[in-house]
Formats: sequence, C-alpha cells, structure tokens
Amino acid sequence: MEDITRSYLSSSEVAKMLNIHPFSVQKLIRGGKLEAEKVSNRWLVRRSVLDEFAKTYVPKRGRPIGWRKKED
Repeated sequence: MEDITRSYLSSSEVAKMLNIHPFSVQKLIRGGKLEAEKVSNRWLVRRSVLDEFAKTYVPKRGRPIGWRKKED
C-alpha cells in the first residue's frame, strides 16, 4: 500500500517547490493547468503530476502590463 504522505503534496508544499505563492498554485489548479484533488478543504497534488508539470512551468512575476493605468 502506498503512503499518501509521500504520494501527495499540499498546495503550500507545491508552492515551495515551484518557488511561487500558494495562491498562485490554487489559481493554476482552478484554471485546469495543474491537476489536483480536493480533500476536505485542501488541494492535494500527486507528486508524479507535479514532477511532469514542473518540467515545463515557467513562473511569471508581477502583474500583467495592461493592469497599470495609462497616463494621458
């Protein structure tokens, strides 16, 4: 039987591994870019899924350029 603590990671653990904020992890999950399972009130990501995702993920920093108000 597999040990669940070794097979799954919480969103905060995923955030540390990807070097991003935990809210960014939840945004990736809700957007369908990162596969996860909701258990009780927590998102859990399978370690093998994270390993595959991390190979191609490039974090973007800051707000989008269009967010700032343009000066006239």
